[in-house]
Amino acid sequence: MRVALLITDLHPGGAPLRIARLARGLREVGVDAHVGSLAPPGRVADELRDAGIPVFSAAARRAADFGALWRLRRELRRIQPDVIHSTLFHANFAARMVGRSLGVPVLTSTATIEVERPWHILLERLTVGWDRGQIVNSAALAAHVRDRFGVGEDHIFRVPIGVEAGKLVSRETALRELGLAPGPFRIAWAGRMDPVKRVELLLAALCKPALQQAELLLIGDGPRRADWQRLAENLGVARRVHWLGWREAPRSAIAAADLFALPSRTEGLPNAVLDAMAAGVPVVASDIPATRELVGVPARLRLVSDPSGWAEALVQIRNARAERERLSATAREWIEAECQPAKMVAAHVAIYRQVVG
Repeated sequence: MRVALLITDLHPGGAPLRIARLARGLREVGVDAHVGSLAPPGRVADELRDAGIPVFSAAARRAADFGALWRLRRELRRIQPDVIHSTLFHANFAARMVGRSLGVPVLTSTATIEVERPWHILLERLTVGWDRGQIVNSAALAAHVRDRFGVGEDHIFRVPIGVEAGKLVSRETALRELGLAPGPFRIAWAGRMDPVKRVELLLAALCKPALQQAELLLIGDGPRRADWQRLAENLGVARRVHWLGWREAPRSAIAAADLFALPSRTEGLPNAVLDAMAAGVPVVASDIPATRELVGVPARLRLVSDPSGWAEALVQIRNARAERERLSATAREWIEAECQPAKMVAAHVAIYRQVVG
């Protein structure tokens, strides 16, 4: 079987990393997986090529580059996939359009719960009947595509989460690898630096008296990085913020922290939280659907723009060491039991075969 995995871009971020993980798993079980992006190739594309996975691109320079549809059609005609599996709004729309013209069955995936762009939801509803179903990895996403996109229950395929538990990295080892000295209370965040992540709340929380000795580890990159760096300077906390950049394996850096914080306004199923849980680092997160179904998140805050509330929650978990250790162990056990990559890959293969059949 040959599968074309299509995504909007292959720059570092949760959804591209999830697609890369799926592609590697498919190749291991004998599926001929090709990975493509609408935008020009990014860093994740280089890593896929290094792993021997073919990568293609429609080279779209902007959202309204309709010539990308023609270039995508040309690439897919060359590859001749048995099924197209797309992820994220723009890739889903393009896959439905091109898949219909080629007569290739299309499966789509939604990676986040859309709250900012209502026109995305409108176009999803208008074109949702052009594919064979939506693949999701959480109950929150399943409810979202059912209620907001109008996808029927029989066209929603829920697959297991694919996260390798791996070997625990000690905090001492993680700190040494980062070149940091032990001592300060450290809070980690990881992800693509986009507005919905609301990292400004964590920067402002460092100004509160109870966190004036704390440090923040920011793992990742993205369009808001420069803005957040300026904000850290203006708030006078820049010396306590470590910008660790993009890392292929962020878990080892997360392991250097005492807590992981996720102040996002919306998420689908955050990879970074799963990495923190696997690393045995307790999590404080926004109270959003994506985090409510995750085991071992000790505190969930209301979705408010309140640095004081975040500081209070972080300090409360910091001071409850025994409870923090218990919840961290529970989270690790859940990852080991529920998030096996082999199950995730097998579930996708079964769906592909069902649709092709």
